[in-house]
Amino acid sequence: MPKGTTESRNDDHYWYGAADESALEVLEAVRRHRAAEVAMRRRMREDMDMGDTDLAALRWIIRQERDGRAATSAGLARELGITTAATVKVVGRLTGGGYIERTRHPTDRRVLLLGTLPGAHERVRRALGKMHERMLQLANSFEPVERDVIVRFLDGLVEVIETAPADRPA
Repeated sequence: MPKGTTESRNDDHYWYGAADESALEVLEAVRRHRAAEVAMRRRMREDMDMGDTDLAALRWIIRQERDGRAATSAGLARELGITTAATVKVVGRLTGGGYIERTRHPTDRRVLLLGTLPGAHERVRRALGKMHERMLQLANSFEPVERDVIVRFLDGLVEVIETAPADRPA
């Protein structure tokens, strides 16, 4: 990134002041990871002709199926934090794209069940499978004690990020 932007590290350490250089390297690596993930998601949107919300919806439906739970439109709306109207649009796009099908619940006709079509799994695996294999190989390249440190660090980042709005001054 260009020097002097809020996302770049420069000589005066814009965000961190006089911080340990190795700690800053860790945070720089996190920034590079985030940028790479954003770029990967953009490629996924282009390759699968699917937006982030659609991909998140498809992943949730697949998880529900894998875990033996019914995937419903209401559950999808709750999971994604979107309105009923937005859920209808997402489900419509996924249905139109040949990823999922809608069926009525066998005993409660008001409930709409969502299920993946056979080709959806193959399309997701084709788009993400190799990357996931390489990610697992990378994780396996670390010793268990190193993995514990990585998990502790990443979980700590999650906590910091999830509580960030609470840190703002009134």
